[in-house]
Amino acid sequence: MTKTKTFISIIPFQGKDMLKAVTYPPHGNSRLQYGETRFPIIPVINGYAQEGDAIRIIVILTDGENFQHNYNTYFVPEVEALVEKKNLQLTGFEIIRTPDREDIDTQLRLFRDINDKIRDNEELYACITYGTKPTPIIESMALNYAVQNKTNTTVGCIVYGRYFHDDINCNNGIYDTTALFRMDRIVNELAKKKVKNPERAIRLMLDFALEQDGDDNE
Repeated sequence: MTKTKTFISIIPFQGKDMLKAVTYPPHGNSRLQYGETRFPIIPVINGYAQEGDAIRIIVILTDGENFQHNYNTYFVPEVEALVEKKNLQLTGFEIIRTPDREDIDTQLRLFRDINDKIRDNEELYACITYGTKPTPIIESMALNYAVQNKTNTTVGCIVYGRYFHDDINCNNGIYDTTALFRMDRIVNELAKKKVKNPERAIRLMLDFALEQDGDDNE
């Protein structure tokens, strides 16, 4: 069965006129090469969605004027322009609304809401760039849970975008962090088996997974 490619992104807090379009040099994944954008998920859509593909967009939108402005003014137009350019089938554009709070009830509700949006037979792509510190943790937990509990649902790519406007010597760019997601699951399995040299075992398993990805992408 053909999987739907589902892209998950968090809308940032930056105030009006502060969220600048930049070019994120790719690190560890040449498919993430792209021009200027305000959202690292855009290079992911561009790199992984092919002409005619059915895609879904899931947006985590925190309550507040800045978030809503960035969603309406920047995110929606960028997605729509890319969908038209690549002739994609946008089958869903869904919003997860969350309060601007960090209490445990808010985080648990966000975990539940992300999982409620994820379906069977999906290839998941996510950006962990924006949001407060707990948000990417909840996002990764939700992806992990979905992979283990949904039918034929997997993770294709997770990215982090780093950009410091005032430091041209900084390692700016978009980073493929999918291996860290895999590593979390590997660590749990190794701990159960009480492996004596977990670092070596993790490296071997990650290298094998990267080789398999390379074969799949050819």
